Amino acid sequence: MLKVRICDAAGAVVAEGTCSDSGYFPPALASIYNAGLDLTPARSLQSYGSYGSAAESDDYPVGTGRASFGYTRPRQDGGGYVLDDEMIVHVERA
Repeated sequence: MLKVRICDAAGAVVAEGTCSDSGYFPPALASIYNAGLDLTPARSLQSYGSYGSAAESDDYPVGTGRASFGYTRPRQDGGGYVLDDEMIVHVERA
């Protein structure tokens, strides 16, 4: 089990939750983000990158990383991607 804390650039916690470490990390991370901010339309994880050596370790995605979330705007509304501000993600084993 992974414990996830998502913070804005200033360090304020915007969402917290837990998820399985079974390989479905991207959708679980987006779900935690959407639930914490009650966003409409729901965002998906657009990018995720680790700081330090977490990506090379067996504990990936444990550690601190940065994430971008966003959604695709409908064609009738001009289309294209809408991205939220970059977030800092802290992940540890629970």
